[in-house]
Amino acid sequence: EEKLLSAKTEDIVRLCEKYSCGRFSDFLDGGEAAFIETEFHFPYGCNYMLFGGLDGCERKLLGVFPEWEEACKSAFPISVLRIDGGFNRRLTHRDYLGTVLSLGLDRRKIGDILADNDGAYLFVCSDTAQYIKDNIRKIGNQGVKITEIALDGFEAPKRETEHIETVFASARLDAAVSAAAGLSRSEASKLIEGGLVKLNYKEIYDTSKTVKEGDLLSVRGHGRYVLSEIGGETRKGRIHAVFEKYI
Repeated sequence: EEKLLSAKTEDIVRLCEKYSCGRFSDFLDGGEAAFIETEFHFPYGCNYMLFGGLDGCERKLLGVFPEWEEACKSAFPISVLRIDGGFNRRLTHRDYLGTVLSLGLDRRKIGDILADNDGAYLFVCSDTAQYIKDNIRKIGNQGVKITEIALDGFEAPKRETEHIETVFASARLDAAVSAAAGLSRSEASKLIEGGLVKLNYKEIYDTSKTVKEGDLLSVRGHGRYVLSEIGGETRKGRIHAVFEKYI
């Protein structure tokens, strides 16, 4: 997968050089974006940027720009759609994504989905925005209204999280997963060894991997957690920690 991603990125760089203008990928997931940022070597003089519509978005487009052109967020072909509806039952991220994908669109055309009490904001590749607006009238058997809004000056709703204060035995991945997800240490170890846990978007199979403040844990079937704080030790030598669980 990393070789394929590298090849696709090289193609974008070549097209940028050939046509002397900015070229863009579709949306990359967090792991792919992290790989490009840390592992891919861009040629000298090549300007690039990863951007998902707003700072803090998880799914991002890669933009590659010629040497003489500054990387600019406003150049990215990203549209944001506002979906209003779900008055009988609050719609979930799964409801929105499932309906959009049912149109036959590739997942890579869809960026972050930021839900709130009245609907959601959907970040998409601009070439799909009108198609989505024209073809979605209901989500979860509830009528919805879709409008396109300007990114300029747009402020996204704050992501809802659940505050979890806990302690764990050590700053190891298995201990952190156990504390965050409310599992036994052995259950957490099995999930890690089975490839069901991601640390900062990457699958980690080493149960003894050290975690630190700011790390993102994704535990399949249990949720996603940010380790927002590591505190002092208890009298028994356990470590105070605070997680924020995405709701």
